[in-house]
Amino acid sequence: MKAIVVKNTQISSKFGYMELACPDIAKETNAGRIFMISCHKTEPYLTDPILKRPFAICDITSKDSFTFLYMVVGRGTKLLLDAVPGDEFLITGPLGNYFKLEKNSTIALIAGGIGLAPMINIARKLKENNNNVTIYYGGRSKSDILLYDLLVDICDNVVITTDDGSFGEKGFAINPFKNDLTKYKKVYACGPNRMLQAVTSLCIENNLPIEVSLDEQMGCGVGACLGCMITINNNGIKEQKRCCVEGPIFDGAKVDWDALLR
Repeated sequence: MKAIVVKNTQISSKFGYMELACPDIAKETNAGRIFMISCHKTEPYLTDPILKRPFAICDITSKDSFTFLYMVVGRGTKLLLDAVPGDEFLITGPLGNYFKLEKNSTIALIAGGIGLAPMINIARKLKENNNNVTIYYGGRSKSDILLYDLLVDICDNVVITTDDGSFGEKGFAINPFKNDLTKYKKVYACGPNRMLQAVTSLCIENNLPIEVSLDEQMGCGVGACLGCMITINNNGIKEQKRCCVEGPIFDGAKVDWDALLR
């Protein structure tokens, strides 16, 4: 289906934030799902890059439009950065599963870098369900901290960390979370896999449930190419799961992190 660019903002040297008009995506009521976009506006099936790119649905902005965050790392995302209002893209979605929402509880969100993307949507949904929401958000430096004002508007508490100390506390997002974790009933997280592994280990040690959104490479988005397989430990039995179909949301305690990071 087609999506029309409403707004495209370069929010730092390597990150962009795009709003697309597409009612079929905007009507999605669950948080955590993804979509695939063909980065080339003309002849998308004939021109490099051919494969679509996966992105998390970041925020539903109206009954017709939604936003997503992207990091410029290659030819495909550079084409996205060049888009202007009125441009059309071919997209597929919504795809994958979604977070299981808590109600009337105290929740921690943990995000690293571009892993913020699905946290915006889940934060909104959690607040609609009368939860108290704190987000721990880390980046390498101040330029990696995205949509700060939006986070302050949505969440009850925002804790920022940067590796170099240029914004918020110096260090990793897991450090202040570690000091506060007894406050929470559930954790939702997205970011680098090593960060997710560390956060999950803490949660397991403290009997704290955690759902993670995994950002694996996806070629098709519908489970056919098997390019985004991960291993799950399900009651001692190892199972292969596709991030684009059975994921991207998984019980962090069941993910085989050693296999994923190998």
